[in-house]
Amino acid sequence: MEYSKVETHITNWLLNYLDSSDLNGYVVGVSGGIDSAVTSTLCAKTKKQTLVINMPILQNTQQFDRSNEH
Repeated sequence: MEYSKVETHITNWLLNYLDSSDLNGYVVGVSGGIDSAVTSTLCAKTKKQTLVINMPILQNTQQFDRSNEH
């Protein structure tokens, strides 16, 4: 699989979604897991405003720390 093509496809989709929705940026809740980290990173790669909010759940302290660092 060509991951750079997948990344480009998703990033372009996110940009098109913003344009068609007449929005200015993204708000992404992160918990310290891989899913929210990937989502927020792809949003940031669009170069549009991306607000990342730490949304801890009952989880390991390391995950909470990771979400704060992200």
